[in-house]
Amino acid sequence: MLDHFKWLALVVTLLATGCIGINSNSSPKETFTLQRSYQDAYKLATLQALQCWGNDGEFPIKGQLDTATRTAQVAATGGLGGSRYGQVDIRALDDQSSEITTTVAGINSWDASALSAMQAALQFGVSTCTNYMPSPRPASKK
Repeated sequence: MLDHFKWLALVVTLLATGCIGINSNSSPKETFTLQRSYQDAYKLATLQALQCWGNDGEFPIKGQLDTATRTAQVAATGGLGGSRYGQVDIRALDDQSSEITTTVAGINSWDASALSAMQAALQFGVSTCTNYMPSPRPASKK
C-alpha cells in the first residue's frame, strides 16, 4: 500500500511541476523603460537570472538576442513541459533605451519581490536577488 502512495505522490509532483508556470492572465508582470541599450539590458538580465533564478541549475536559464528586431528575451524554465517561471522581454526604443517587461509565475520565490529585484539589477547594473532600494511611500492622509 505504501508503494502506491509513493507512486501517487511522484505522479502528482511531476504533473504539478509541468503545469505550474507563467500564466498570461494572472502572473505578476511589470513593464518599465530603462536607460540602457537592449544589448546591455540583455547581459544584465541574463546575469541576474543566472544568479537569482537559476537555483544552481534547477531552473535552466535560456536567452535569445535578436539583432534584426532589436529584441531579447531571458527565461527561467523547468518542469516536464519546460514551463517558464520567470521571463524578461526586452525591446529597443532607441540606441540607448529599452522597454522591459518582466513576468514571474507568482508562486514561491517567483513573486513581486523577484520583479523588484530584476528591475533594480537592470537599473543599477548590480545583480542582487533582493531589492534593497527604498520604494516610494504613499502620501499620508491628513
